[in-house]
Amino acid sequence: MKEENSRFAYSFLPGTLFVLLLCLISFLTYLTDADLVWLGVLPRHFFGLIGIVTGPLVHSGLTHLLSNAFPLVLLSGFILFQYRKTAGQVFLLVYVLSGVLTWFIGRQAYHIGASGVVYGLAGFLLFNGLIRRDRGSWAVSLAVLFLYGGLFYGLFPNEERISWEGHIGGMIAGLVASLATDSRQKTTPAGEPDEPASKLNLNHPHLSSTLGAAYNNIHIIYTITSSSEKPKVIYAGSAGPEENTTTNIITPASPPAS
Repeated sequence: MKEENSRFAYSFLPGTLFVLLLCLISFLTYLTDADLVWLGVLPRHFFGLIGIVTGPLVHSGLTHLLSNAFPLVLLSGFILFQYRKTAGQVFLLVYVLSGVLTWFIGRQAYHIGASGVVYGLAGFLLFNGLIRRDRGSWAVSLAVLFLYGGLFYGLFPNEERISWEGHIGGMIAGLVASLATDSRQKTTPAGEPDEPASKLNLNHPHLSSTLGAAYNNIHIIYTITSSSEKPKVIYAGSAGPEENTTTNIITPASPPAS
């Protein structure tokens, strides 16, 4: 339980570090009075492609930054904890594809800020629950709807200064990420075996004094399976001069019916 809690807390570390990077960039921009808007996505301009990488790192002010900071930490933490094996693929796909879609469908203006990434992460969690239909994904999807149901208002052109095109691009990127990644495969926590708990193979040398000196060392493989599984036949060869194969299958008996 303690290890699980520490793994849950660690899942929010990458998102926190990314937000700290955004804060550092904004702080340096404020100190130097630099205008980094030109690093945003400029749709359908070749030079504007640089914004796919740099656009999410630039924000127009403190309010803009804070509106994206907390969702980035929370949503990335959920994804890293729930889908650790595919989390890196999801982040990369959402980050790049949201910018690419904004470059294609956006208005002729510089699109800056990490809101497209936020919408992509939220969209991934939402669509993944609808597609996979397992209890864990459903729970996360409902949590996203409860916490960030207001995000859907950002998909419509309400204000001129808000990049609703970037929000739509991020939501589509989240859908693509949920379809493209096998998010049902959760990571195996450190220290646990890769074999399922219901199946265990044991290979152990046995000493025999009854079969003669030539058969002193016999390697026998035990396969322990649950009673609900069909046991597999495992062959173990002896070390004697004549070929001798033995089949050893151990299947726990089913508990008596009450």
